[in-house]
Amino acid sequence: MCICRFGQSASSTSFVGSHNLRYRFHMKVGLILSHHGLAGLWTLGCQGAAFLAAAELNASGGVLGEEIELVEIDSGDTQASAFAAARRLALEENVDAVIGLQSSDLRPAVRRGLAGLAPYIYTPHYEGGFCGPGTAQLGITDSEVLNPSLEWMATHRHARRFFFVGNDYIWPRVAHGTTDEAIRNAGGTFVGQALMPFGQRDYEATLAQIRQARPDVVVIAMLGEDSVCFNRAFAEAGFSRRMVRLNLAFDETQLLALADGASENLFAAQSYFDTSRGNDRDALAEKYDACYSGQRPTMTANSVQCYDAIYLVAALAQQVGRVDGCQMAHFLRPRLSRDRAYQMIGRSDADARVRLAEAEGVDFVVRRAFQA
Repeated sequence: MCICRFGQSASSTSFVGSHNLRYRFHMKVGLILSHHGLAGLWTLGCQGAAFLAAAELNASGGVLGEEIELVEIDSGDTQASAFAAARRLALEENVDAVIGLQSSDLRPAVRRGLAGLAPYIYTPHYEGGFCGPGTAQLGITDSEVLNPSLEWMATHRHARRFFFVGNDYIWPRVAHGTTDEAIRNAGGTFVGQALMPFGQRDYEATLAQIRQARPDVVVIAMLGEDSVCFNRAFAEAGFSRRMVRLNLAFDETQLLALADGASENLFAAQSYFDTSRGNDRDALAEKYDACYSGQRPTMTANSVQCYDAIYLVAALAQQVGRVDGCQMAHFLRPRLSRDRAYQMIGRSDADARVRLAEAEGVDFVVRRAFQA
């Protein structure tokens, strides 16, 4: 039975426990996502998982006796809009914590907007490194994906020639360097690269570069909908029959958006795939499916990490002994390792183990799980 009960407000959603618990106080958690634009395709799944985690905690007594109340806000797709959204959460909504899935170029704006008044739990795959004081990261990193995945490609697909395609912003720029290093580690050759602005849909020049370079593998680091559109164009150009694609930060939501025949030789690497749950995630997926009955997208790595983020916020409050955004943010001034974050919520960092999967129709089939 689903224990979620949704409020009517577009900006906030309340939850009650299955035992109709009564609370005097509320712990307010901001959920900052891009409701539109390139990253908007992940929003419904992330919301659904966060709602479910909050409902579970509220049903079991809340956080230090306080009911979790989620406050949703659109980060937009610019640094100015992300800063304004975070500022509103911190100063007007007085949230105790913030959970967000943003592109890497917006992450510093969210952190600045919060100004240390609340911790920021950053959930997606990202380029790696410390994301700043007051911030915890739950996503896997490029090096965790690229080094084992490209070595597997070299061994099992006899790949020697590699090409890189990405958006022109911080994450793909860093991923480009990480890819170069991973190619050298795998004994391969880097034969070309292309960076494109957000929203570009004319791929003729990039596809011509790929055709001339004749790579065995094309590594793609593009955001959300941009990745979907480029993968369609790649297949329409006839490349998918003879070249392997390794997509970073790509999941079932994007795979469903591809046209028939556009997924041949398409690989992705994530910490979670719905066809290979593992680590006791079956029960979570069953609750998610029961709660939404197909009204939200299939649970993906991004939604799982938003679910975990709610539990991490609760763990931070337990750690400092009270629901206090400033103290919780202060606890995160030094870097909190991901394995420590998972320990705090009673799970293992094996939850973030990389799985390399190949598309088969609208599903991903895991070919190899790499040790964390």
